[in-house]
Amino acid sequence: MALSNIDPINATDFLEALRGIPVLAPYSFALLCDNEEIASIGRQPGLYCGVLGENSICAKQCRAPLEKAFRQAIETGKSTIFQCSAGLLNFAVPFHNNTGRPCCIIGGGVREETLDLSQMEELSNSASENGIALLEKLENVPCATRDGVMEAAVQVASLLPALSGENTFVVALDKLSQRLSAITEVSTAIDQAGSGSEITSLLSEALLILFDLPRIAIVLAEGESFSIKGALGFTPGPDNIKTDKVARFLQSCSNRKPVALKGEIAALFPDIGASQAICAPLSSENNSLGMIVLFDTELHCRDLLLIEILASRYAEKLLRMQKASFYGRQGEIASSLLSMISSLSIIDNRNELYHKTMEMAAELLQASRGSLMLIDETGQGLQIVAARGINMPLAKTMNIRMGEGIAGKVAKSGFHLLVSDIERDSRVGIPNRPRFKTKSFISFPLKVQDKIIGVINLADKETEEAFSDEDLKNLQTFSDHASLMIDRSVSLERFQQLEEMSVTDPLTGLYNRRFLESRFNEEINRGSRLNQAFTVMMIDLDFFKTYNDLCGHIAGDRALSKTAALLKKSAREMDTVARYGGEEFCILLPSTSKKESIFVAERIRRAIESHHFPGETELPLKMLTTSIGIASYPEDGEKPNELIHAADLALYQAKKLGRNRITLYEAKMQHQQNDTRTG
Repeated sequence: MALSNIDPINATDFLEALRGIPVLAPYSFALLCDNEEIASIGRQPGLYCGVLGENSICAKQCRAPLEKAFRQAIETGKSTIFQCSAGLLNFAVPFHNNTGRPCCIIGGGVREETLDLSQMEELSNSASENGIALLEKLENVPCATRDGVMEAAVQVASLLPALSGENTFVVALDKLSQRLSAITEVSTAIDQAGSGSEITSLLSEALLILFDLPRIAIVLAEGESFSIKGALGFTPGPDNIKTDKVARFLQSCSNRKPVALKGEIAALFPDIGASQAICAPLSSENNSLGMIVLFDTELHCRDLLLIEILASRYAEKLLRMQKASFYGRQGEIASSLLSMISSLSIIDNRNELYHKTMEMAAELLQASRGSLMLIDETGQGLQIVAARGINMPLAKTMNIRMGEGIAGKVAKSGFHLLVSDIERDSRVGIPNRPRFKTKSFISFPLKVQDKIIGVINLADKETEEAFSDEDLKNLQTFSDHASLMIDRSVSLERFQQLEEMSVTDPLTGLYNRRFLESRFNEEINRGSRLNQAFTVMMIDLDFFKTYNDLCGHIAGDRALSKTAALLKKSAREMDTVARYGGEEFCILLPSTSKKESIFVAERIRRAIESHHFPGETELPLKMLTTSIGIASYPEDGEKPNELIHAADLALYQAKKLGRNRITLYEAKMQHQQNDTRTG
């Protein structure tokens, strides 16, 4: 028999062709010339079959029986069966090539169905190997009989002429063509797939079927971490991968070529139990996306090239999908930001603004917990004004001093804090708080120009991932606008408070005379333009000076405040109620005639008469009452002072007639006053 070009590539093709025959598939093969290994498949280099691992008795004792069988086959020119030290069955088939070198095809790595336990014990003791572990390994080795091994050797011998020379290349070329065609189909399917899980499934299945691989893992990057996203031949667990070591390994890969790993595989993938692997980096546009890991296998250089092609197509598609997802997410965020900012701009209630700001920030970053803190009026502390995932009544009682705690330090320094792990970050370095699910958070200062007005804190991302720089960027955009609106709301409320103080009476909370004069002018202008009447009431508490003397000024102030409340409750929503001075009040009733106003006046009189005031029984009327005078525009006057004077005269008449009554102004009251002054 002659095998024309004995070089590693041709020899591997030759051995692959042998193993492609179904009856020979369970066997490992090697080609030896002058006892020198030229090529092998289905085993580890340096060992014959290697099925028990490189640290087992195979590595220590298998060479001697192999060399003996090689010499015997060459000397006799016949196939021979031999048993290695581990009890595995093998065969050697001799042949000669055109160089004249003696060569053998070595096949084997199978065991008899019945194990010799005494032999296993002896072997394990002599090799200092765990006997139970040795048995477990042997149980996974394919079974065969001696007759079956001899038949396999005979079939190999009969196939040598058919597989020698150009026939080997025909078989290899046909196999390569089939794989290339399949890879083209898979690449098209990957390009057309719509999700990451779909393309990962396509890739895993293609690798498993095309290259007959025992175990496959697709390892993908997730931020600074890595995880197994696709696994065939085993079920991945949380401890199957060391992300820090995988990251360093991928950094050391200068190109996208597959790399063979041996000793370092256990450090990268503990608990997998693999002694060797091929790792194909996933890279596109200088972006490292992860790697494909093929455990427990050795592949022909042509197959490695095909896997590199598949890995490249997968990486390109994965990167395109990640970019599309990123830009889609960015578009959604931009749209959400615009909608949020627009919504905030139309809120005119400060507490609602605080609540919406908190909810929108949490929604933007998918945070399940958070708080909005504002610097208090003293400038020395922070107060929680809105919260998510926190008991708000309890949160309101918490006061954080500037410079203390995480939020206090952020507020004082003006610098944000983005923390991935609160326990490992040297800026914090404290145990994670029990109420928080994750160790990542963001604390961000709210600024208006160079002034810090508060802090927004977000924690516990709903996906349980760490907050990212992208989250920080989005929060900054949102907080820039939210800070302006919060500051505007606070300033507007303070302005409104000052404005109210300038037109309201501090004791009763009613409008003062200044505001009343303004309203008079508005109603006179409207009345003259629309030819409408309006009415003025002057109201005075009866014997109030006596009440003050009997009960004291504090009780008197309380009586005035209560009277103000009764007036507001009895008056209509459109009426203007004001304190005119002392115990005297004035009510302006728009679009109301003198007669129509009597109903409102009577409601007021009864309300005060029926209300209990402390100490009122000592008064002449045994109760605190009121007298009311009414005048109307334009009938009783066309200027504010004329109307006030007319209503005052009517009030004086009510007092004169016995108090606790309502009097309408009449022209004769003016004549009576003039007569009194003349007399």
